[in-house]
Amino acid sequence: MNQKNSKINKGPQFAKAYKNLSFLQKFLLFALLIFLIFISFPIVLLLIFGLLPTITIMYTDRQNYDKQLIIGCFNISGVFFYLFGLLSKFSLGLTNNIADNIFMLIVMLGCAAIGVLVYSELPNLYAYFYKISAQKRIERIDAKLNKLREEWGDDIAGSSLELSDNTSK
Repeated sequence: MNQKNSKINKGPQFAKAYKNLSFLQKFLLFALLIFLIFISFPIVLLLIFGLLPTITIMYTDRQNYDKQLIIGCFNISGVFFYLFGLLSKFSLGLTNNIADNIFMLIVMLGCAAIGVLVYSELPNLYAYFYKISAQKRIERIDAKLNKLREEWGDDIAGSSLELSDNTSK
């Protein structure tokens, strides 16, 4: 297999299908896309403004899929709140309302900020809870060892109990 075919096979299916289209089909697809953008301009404008953090993360940090997913999901949750409201009162006059409403932008971009906080602080939170869990396990083991010391005496327990007493302090 030559190198050209191996690169094509690794790409997404949409890219292969798009390359097989004729010029007329590509032009019609592009014209349809422009027509849909023109018809639904308030929705497109809302998505562009609202999903700006997600789009930025997708271009700046392409290799970190987890970061894209977490920030994107939080960002989309903030955008959908206003998208459903826009769909219920759809009109072209709402484009000014979207660009001028600061509260709407703060909520949409704030949800993305919450996603950034979750992405950056979740590992620390997990490590904190793991540390607490490990300390509780050590305390239970020390309690069992002290109970054994009381039952069997200090001479039988020996140096292993002394080591556990030193490590818990």
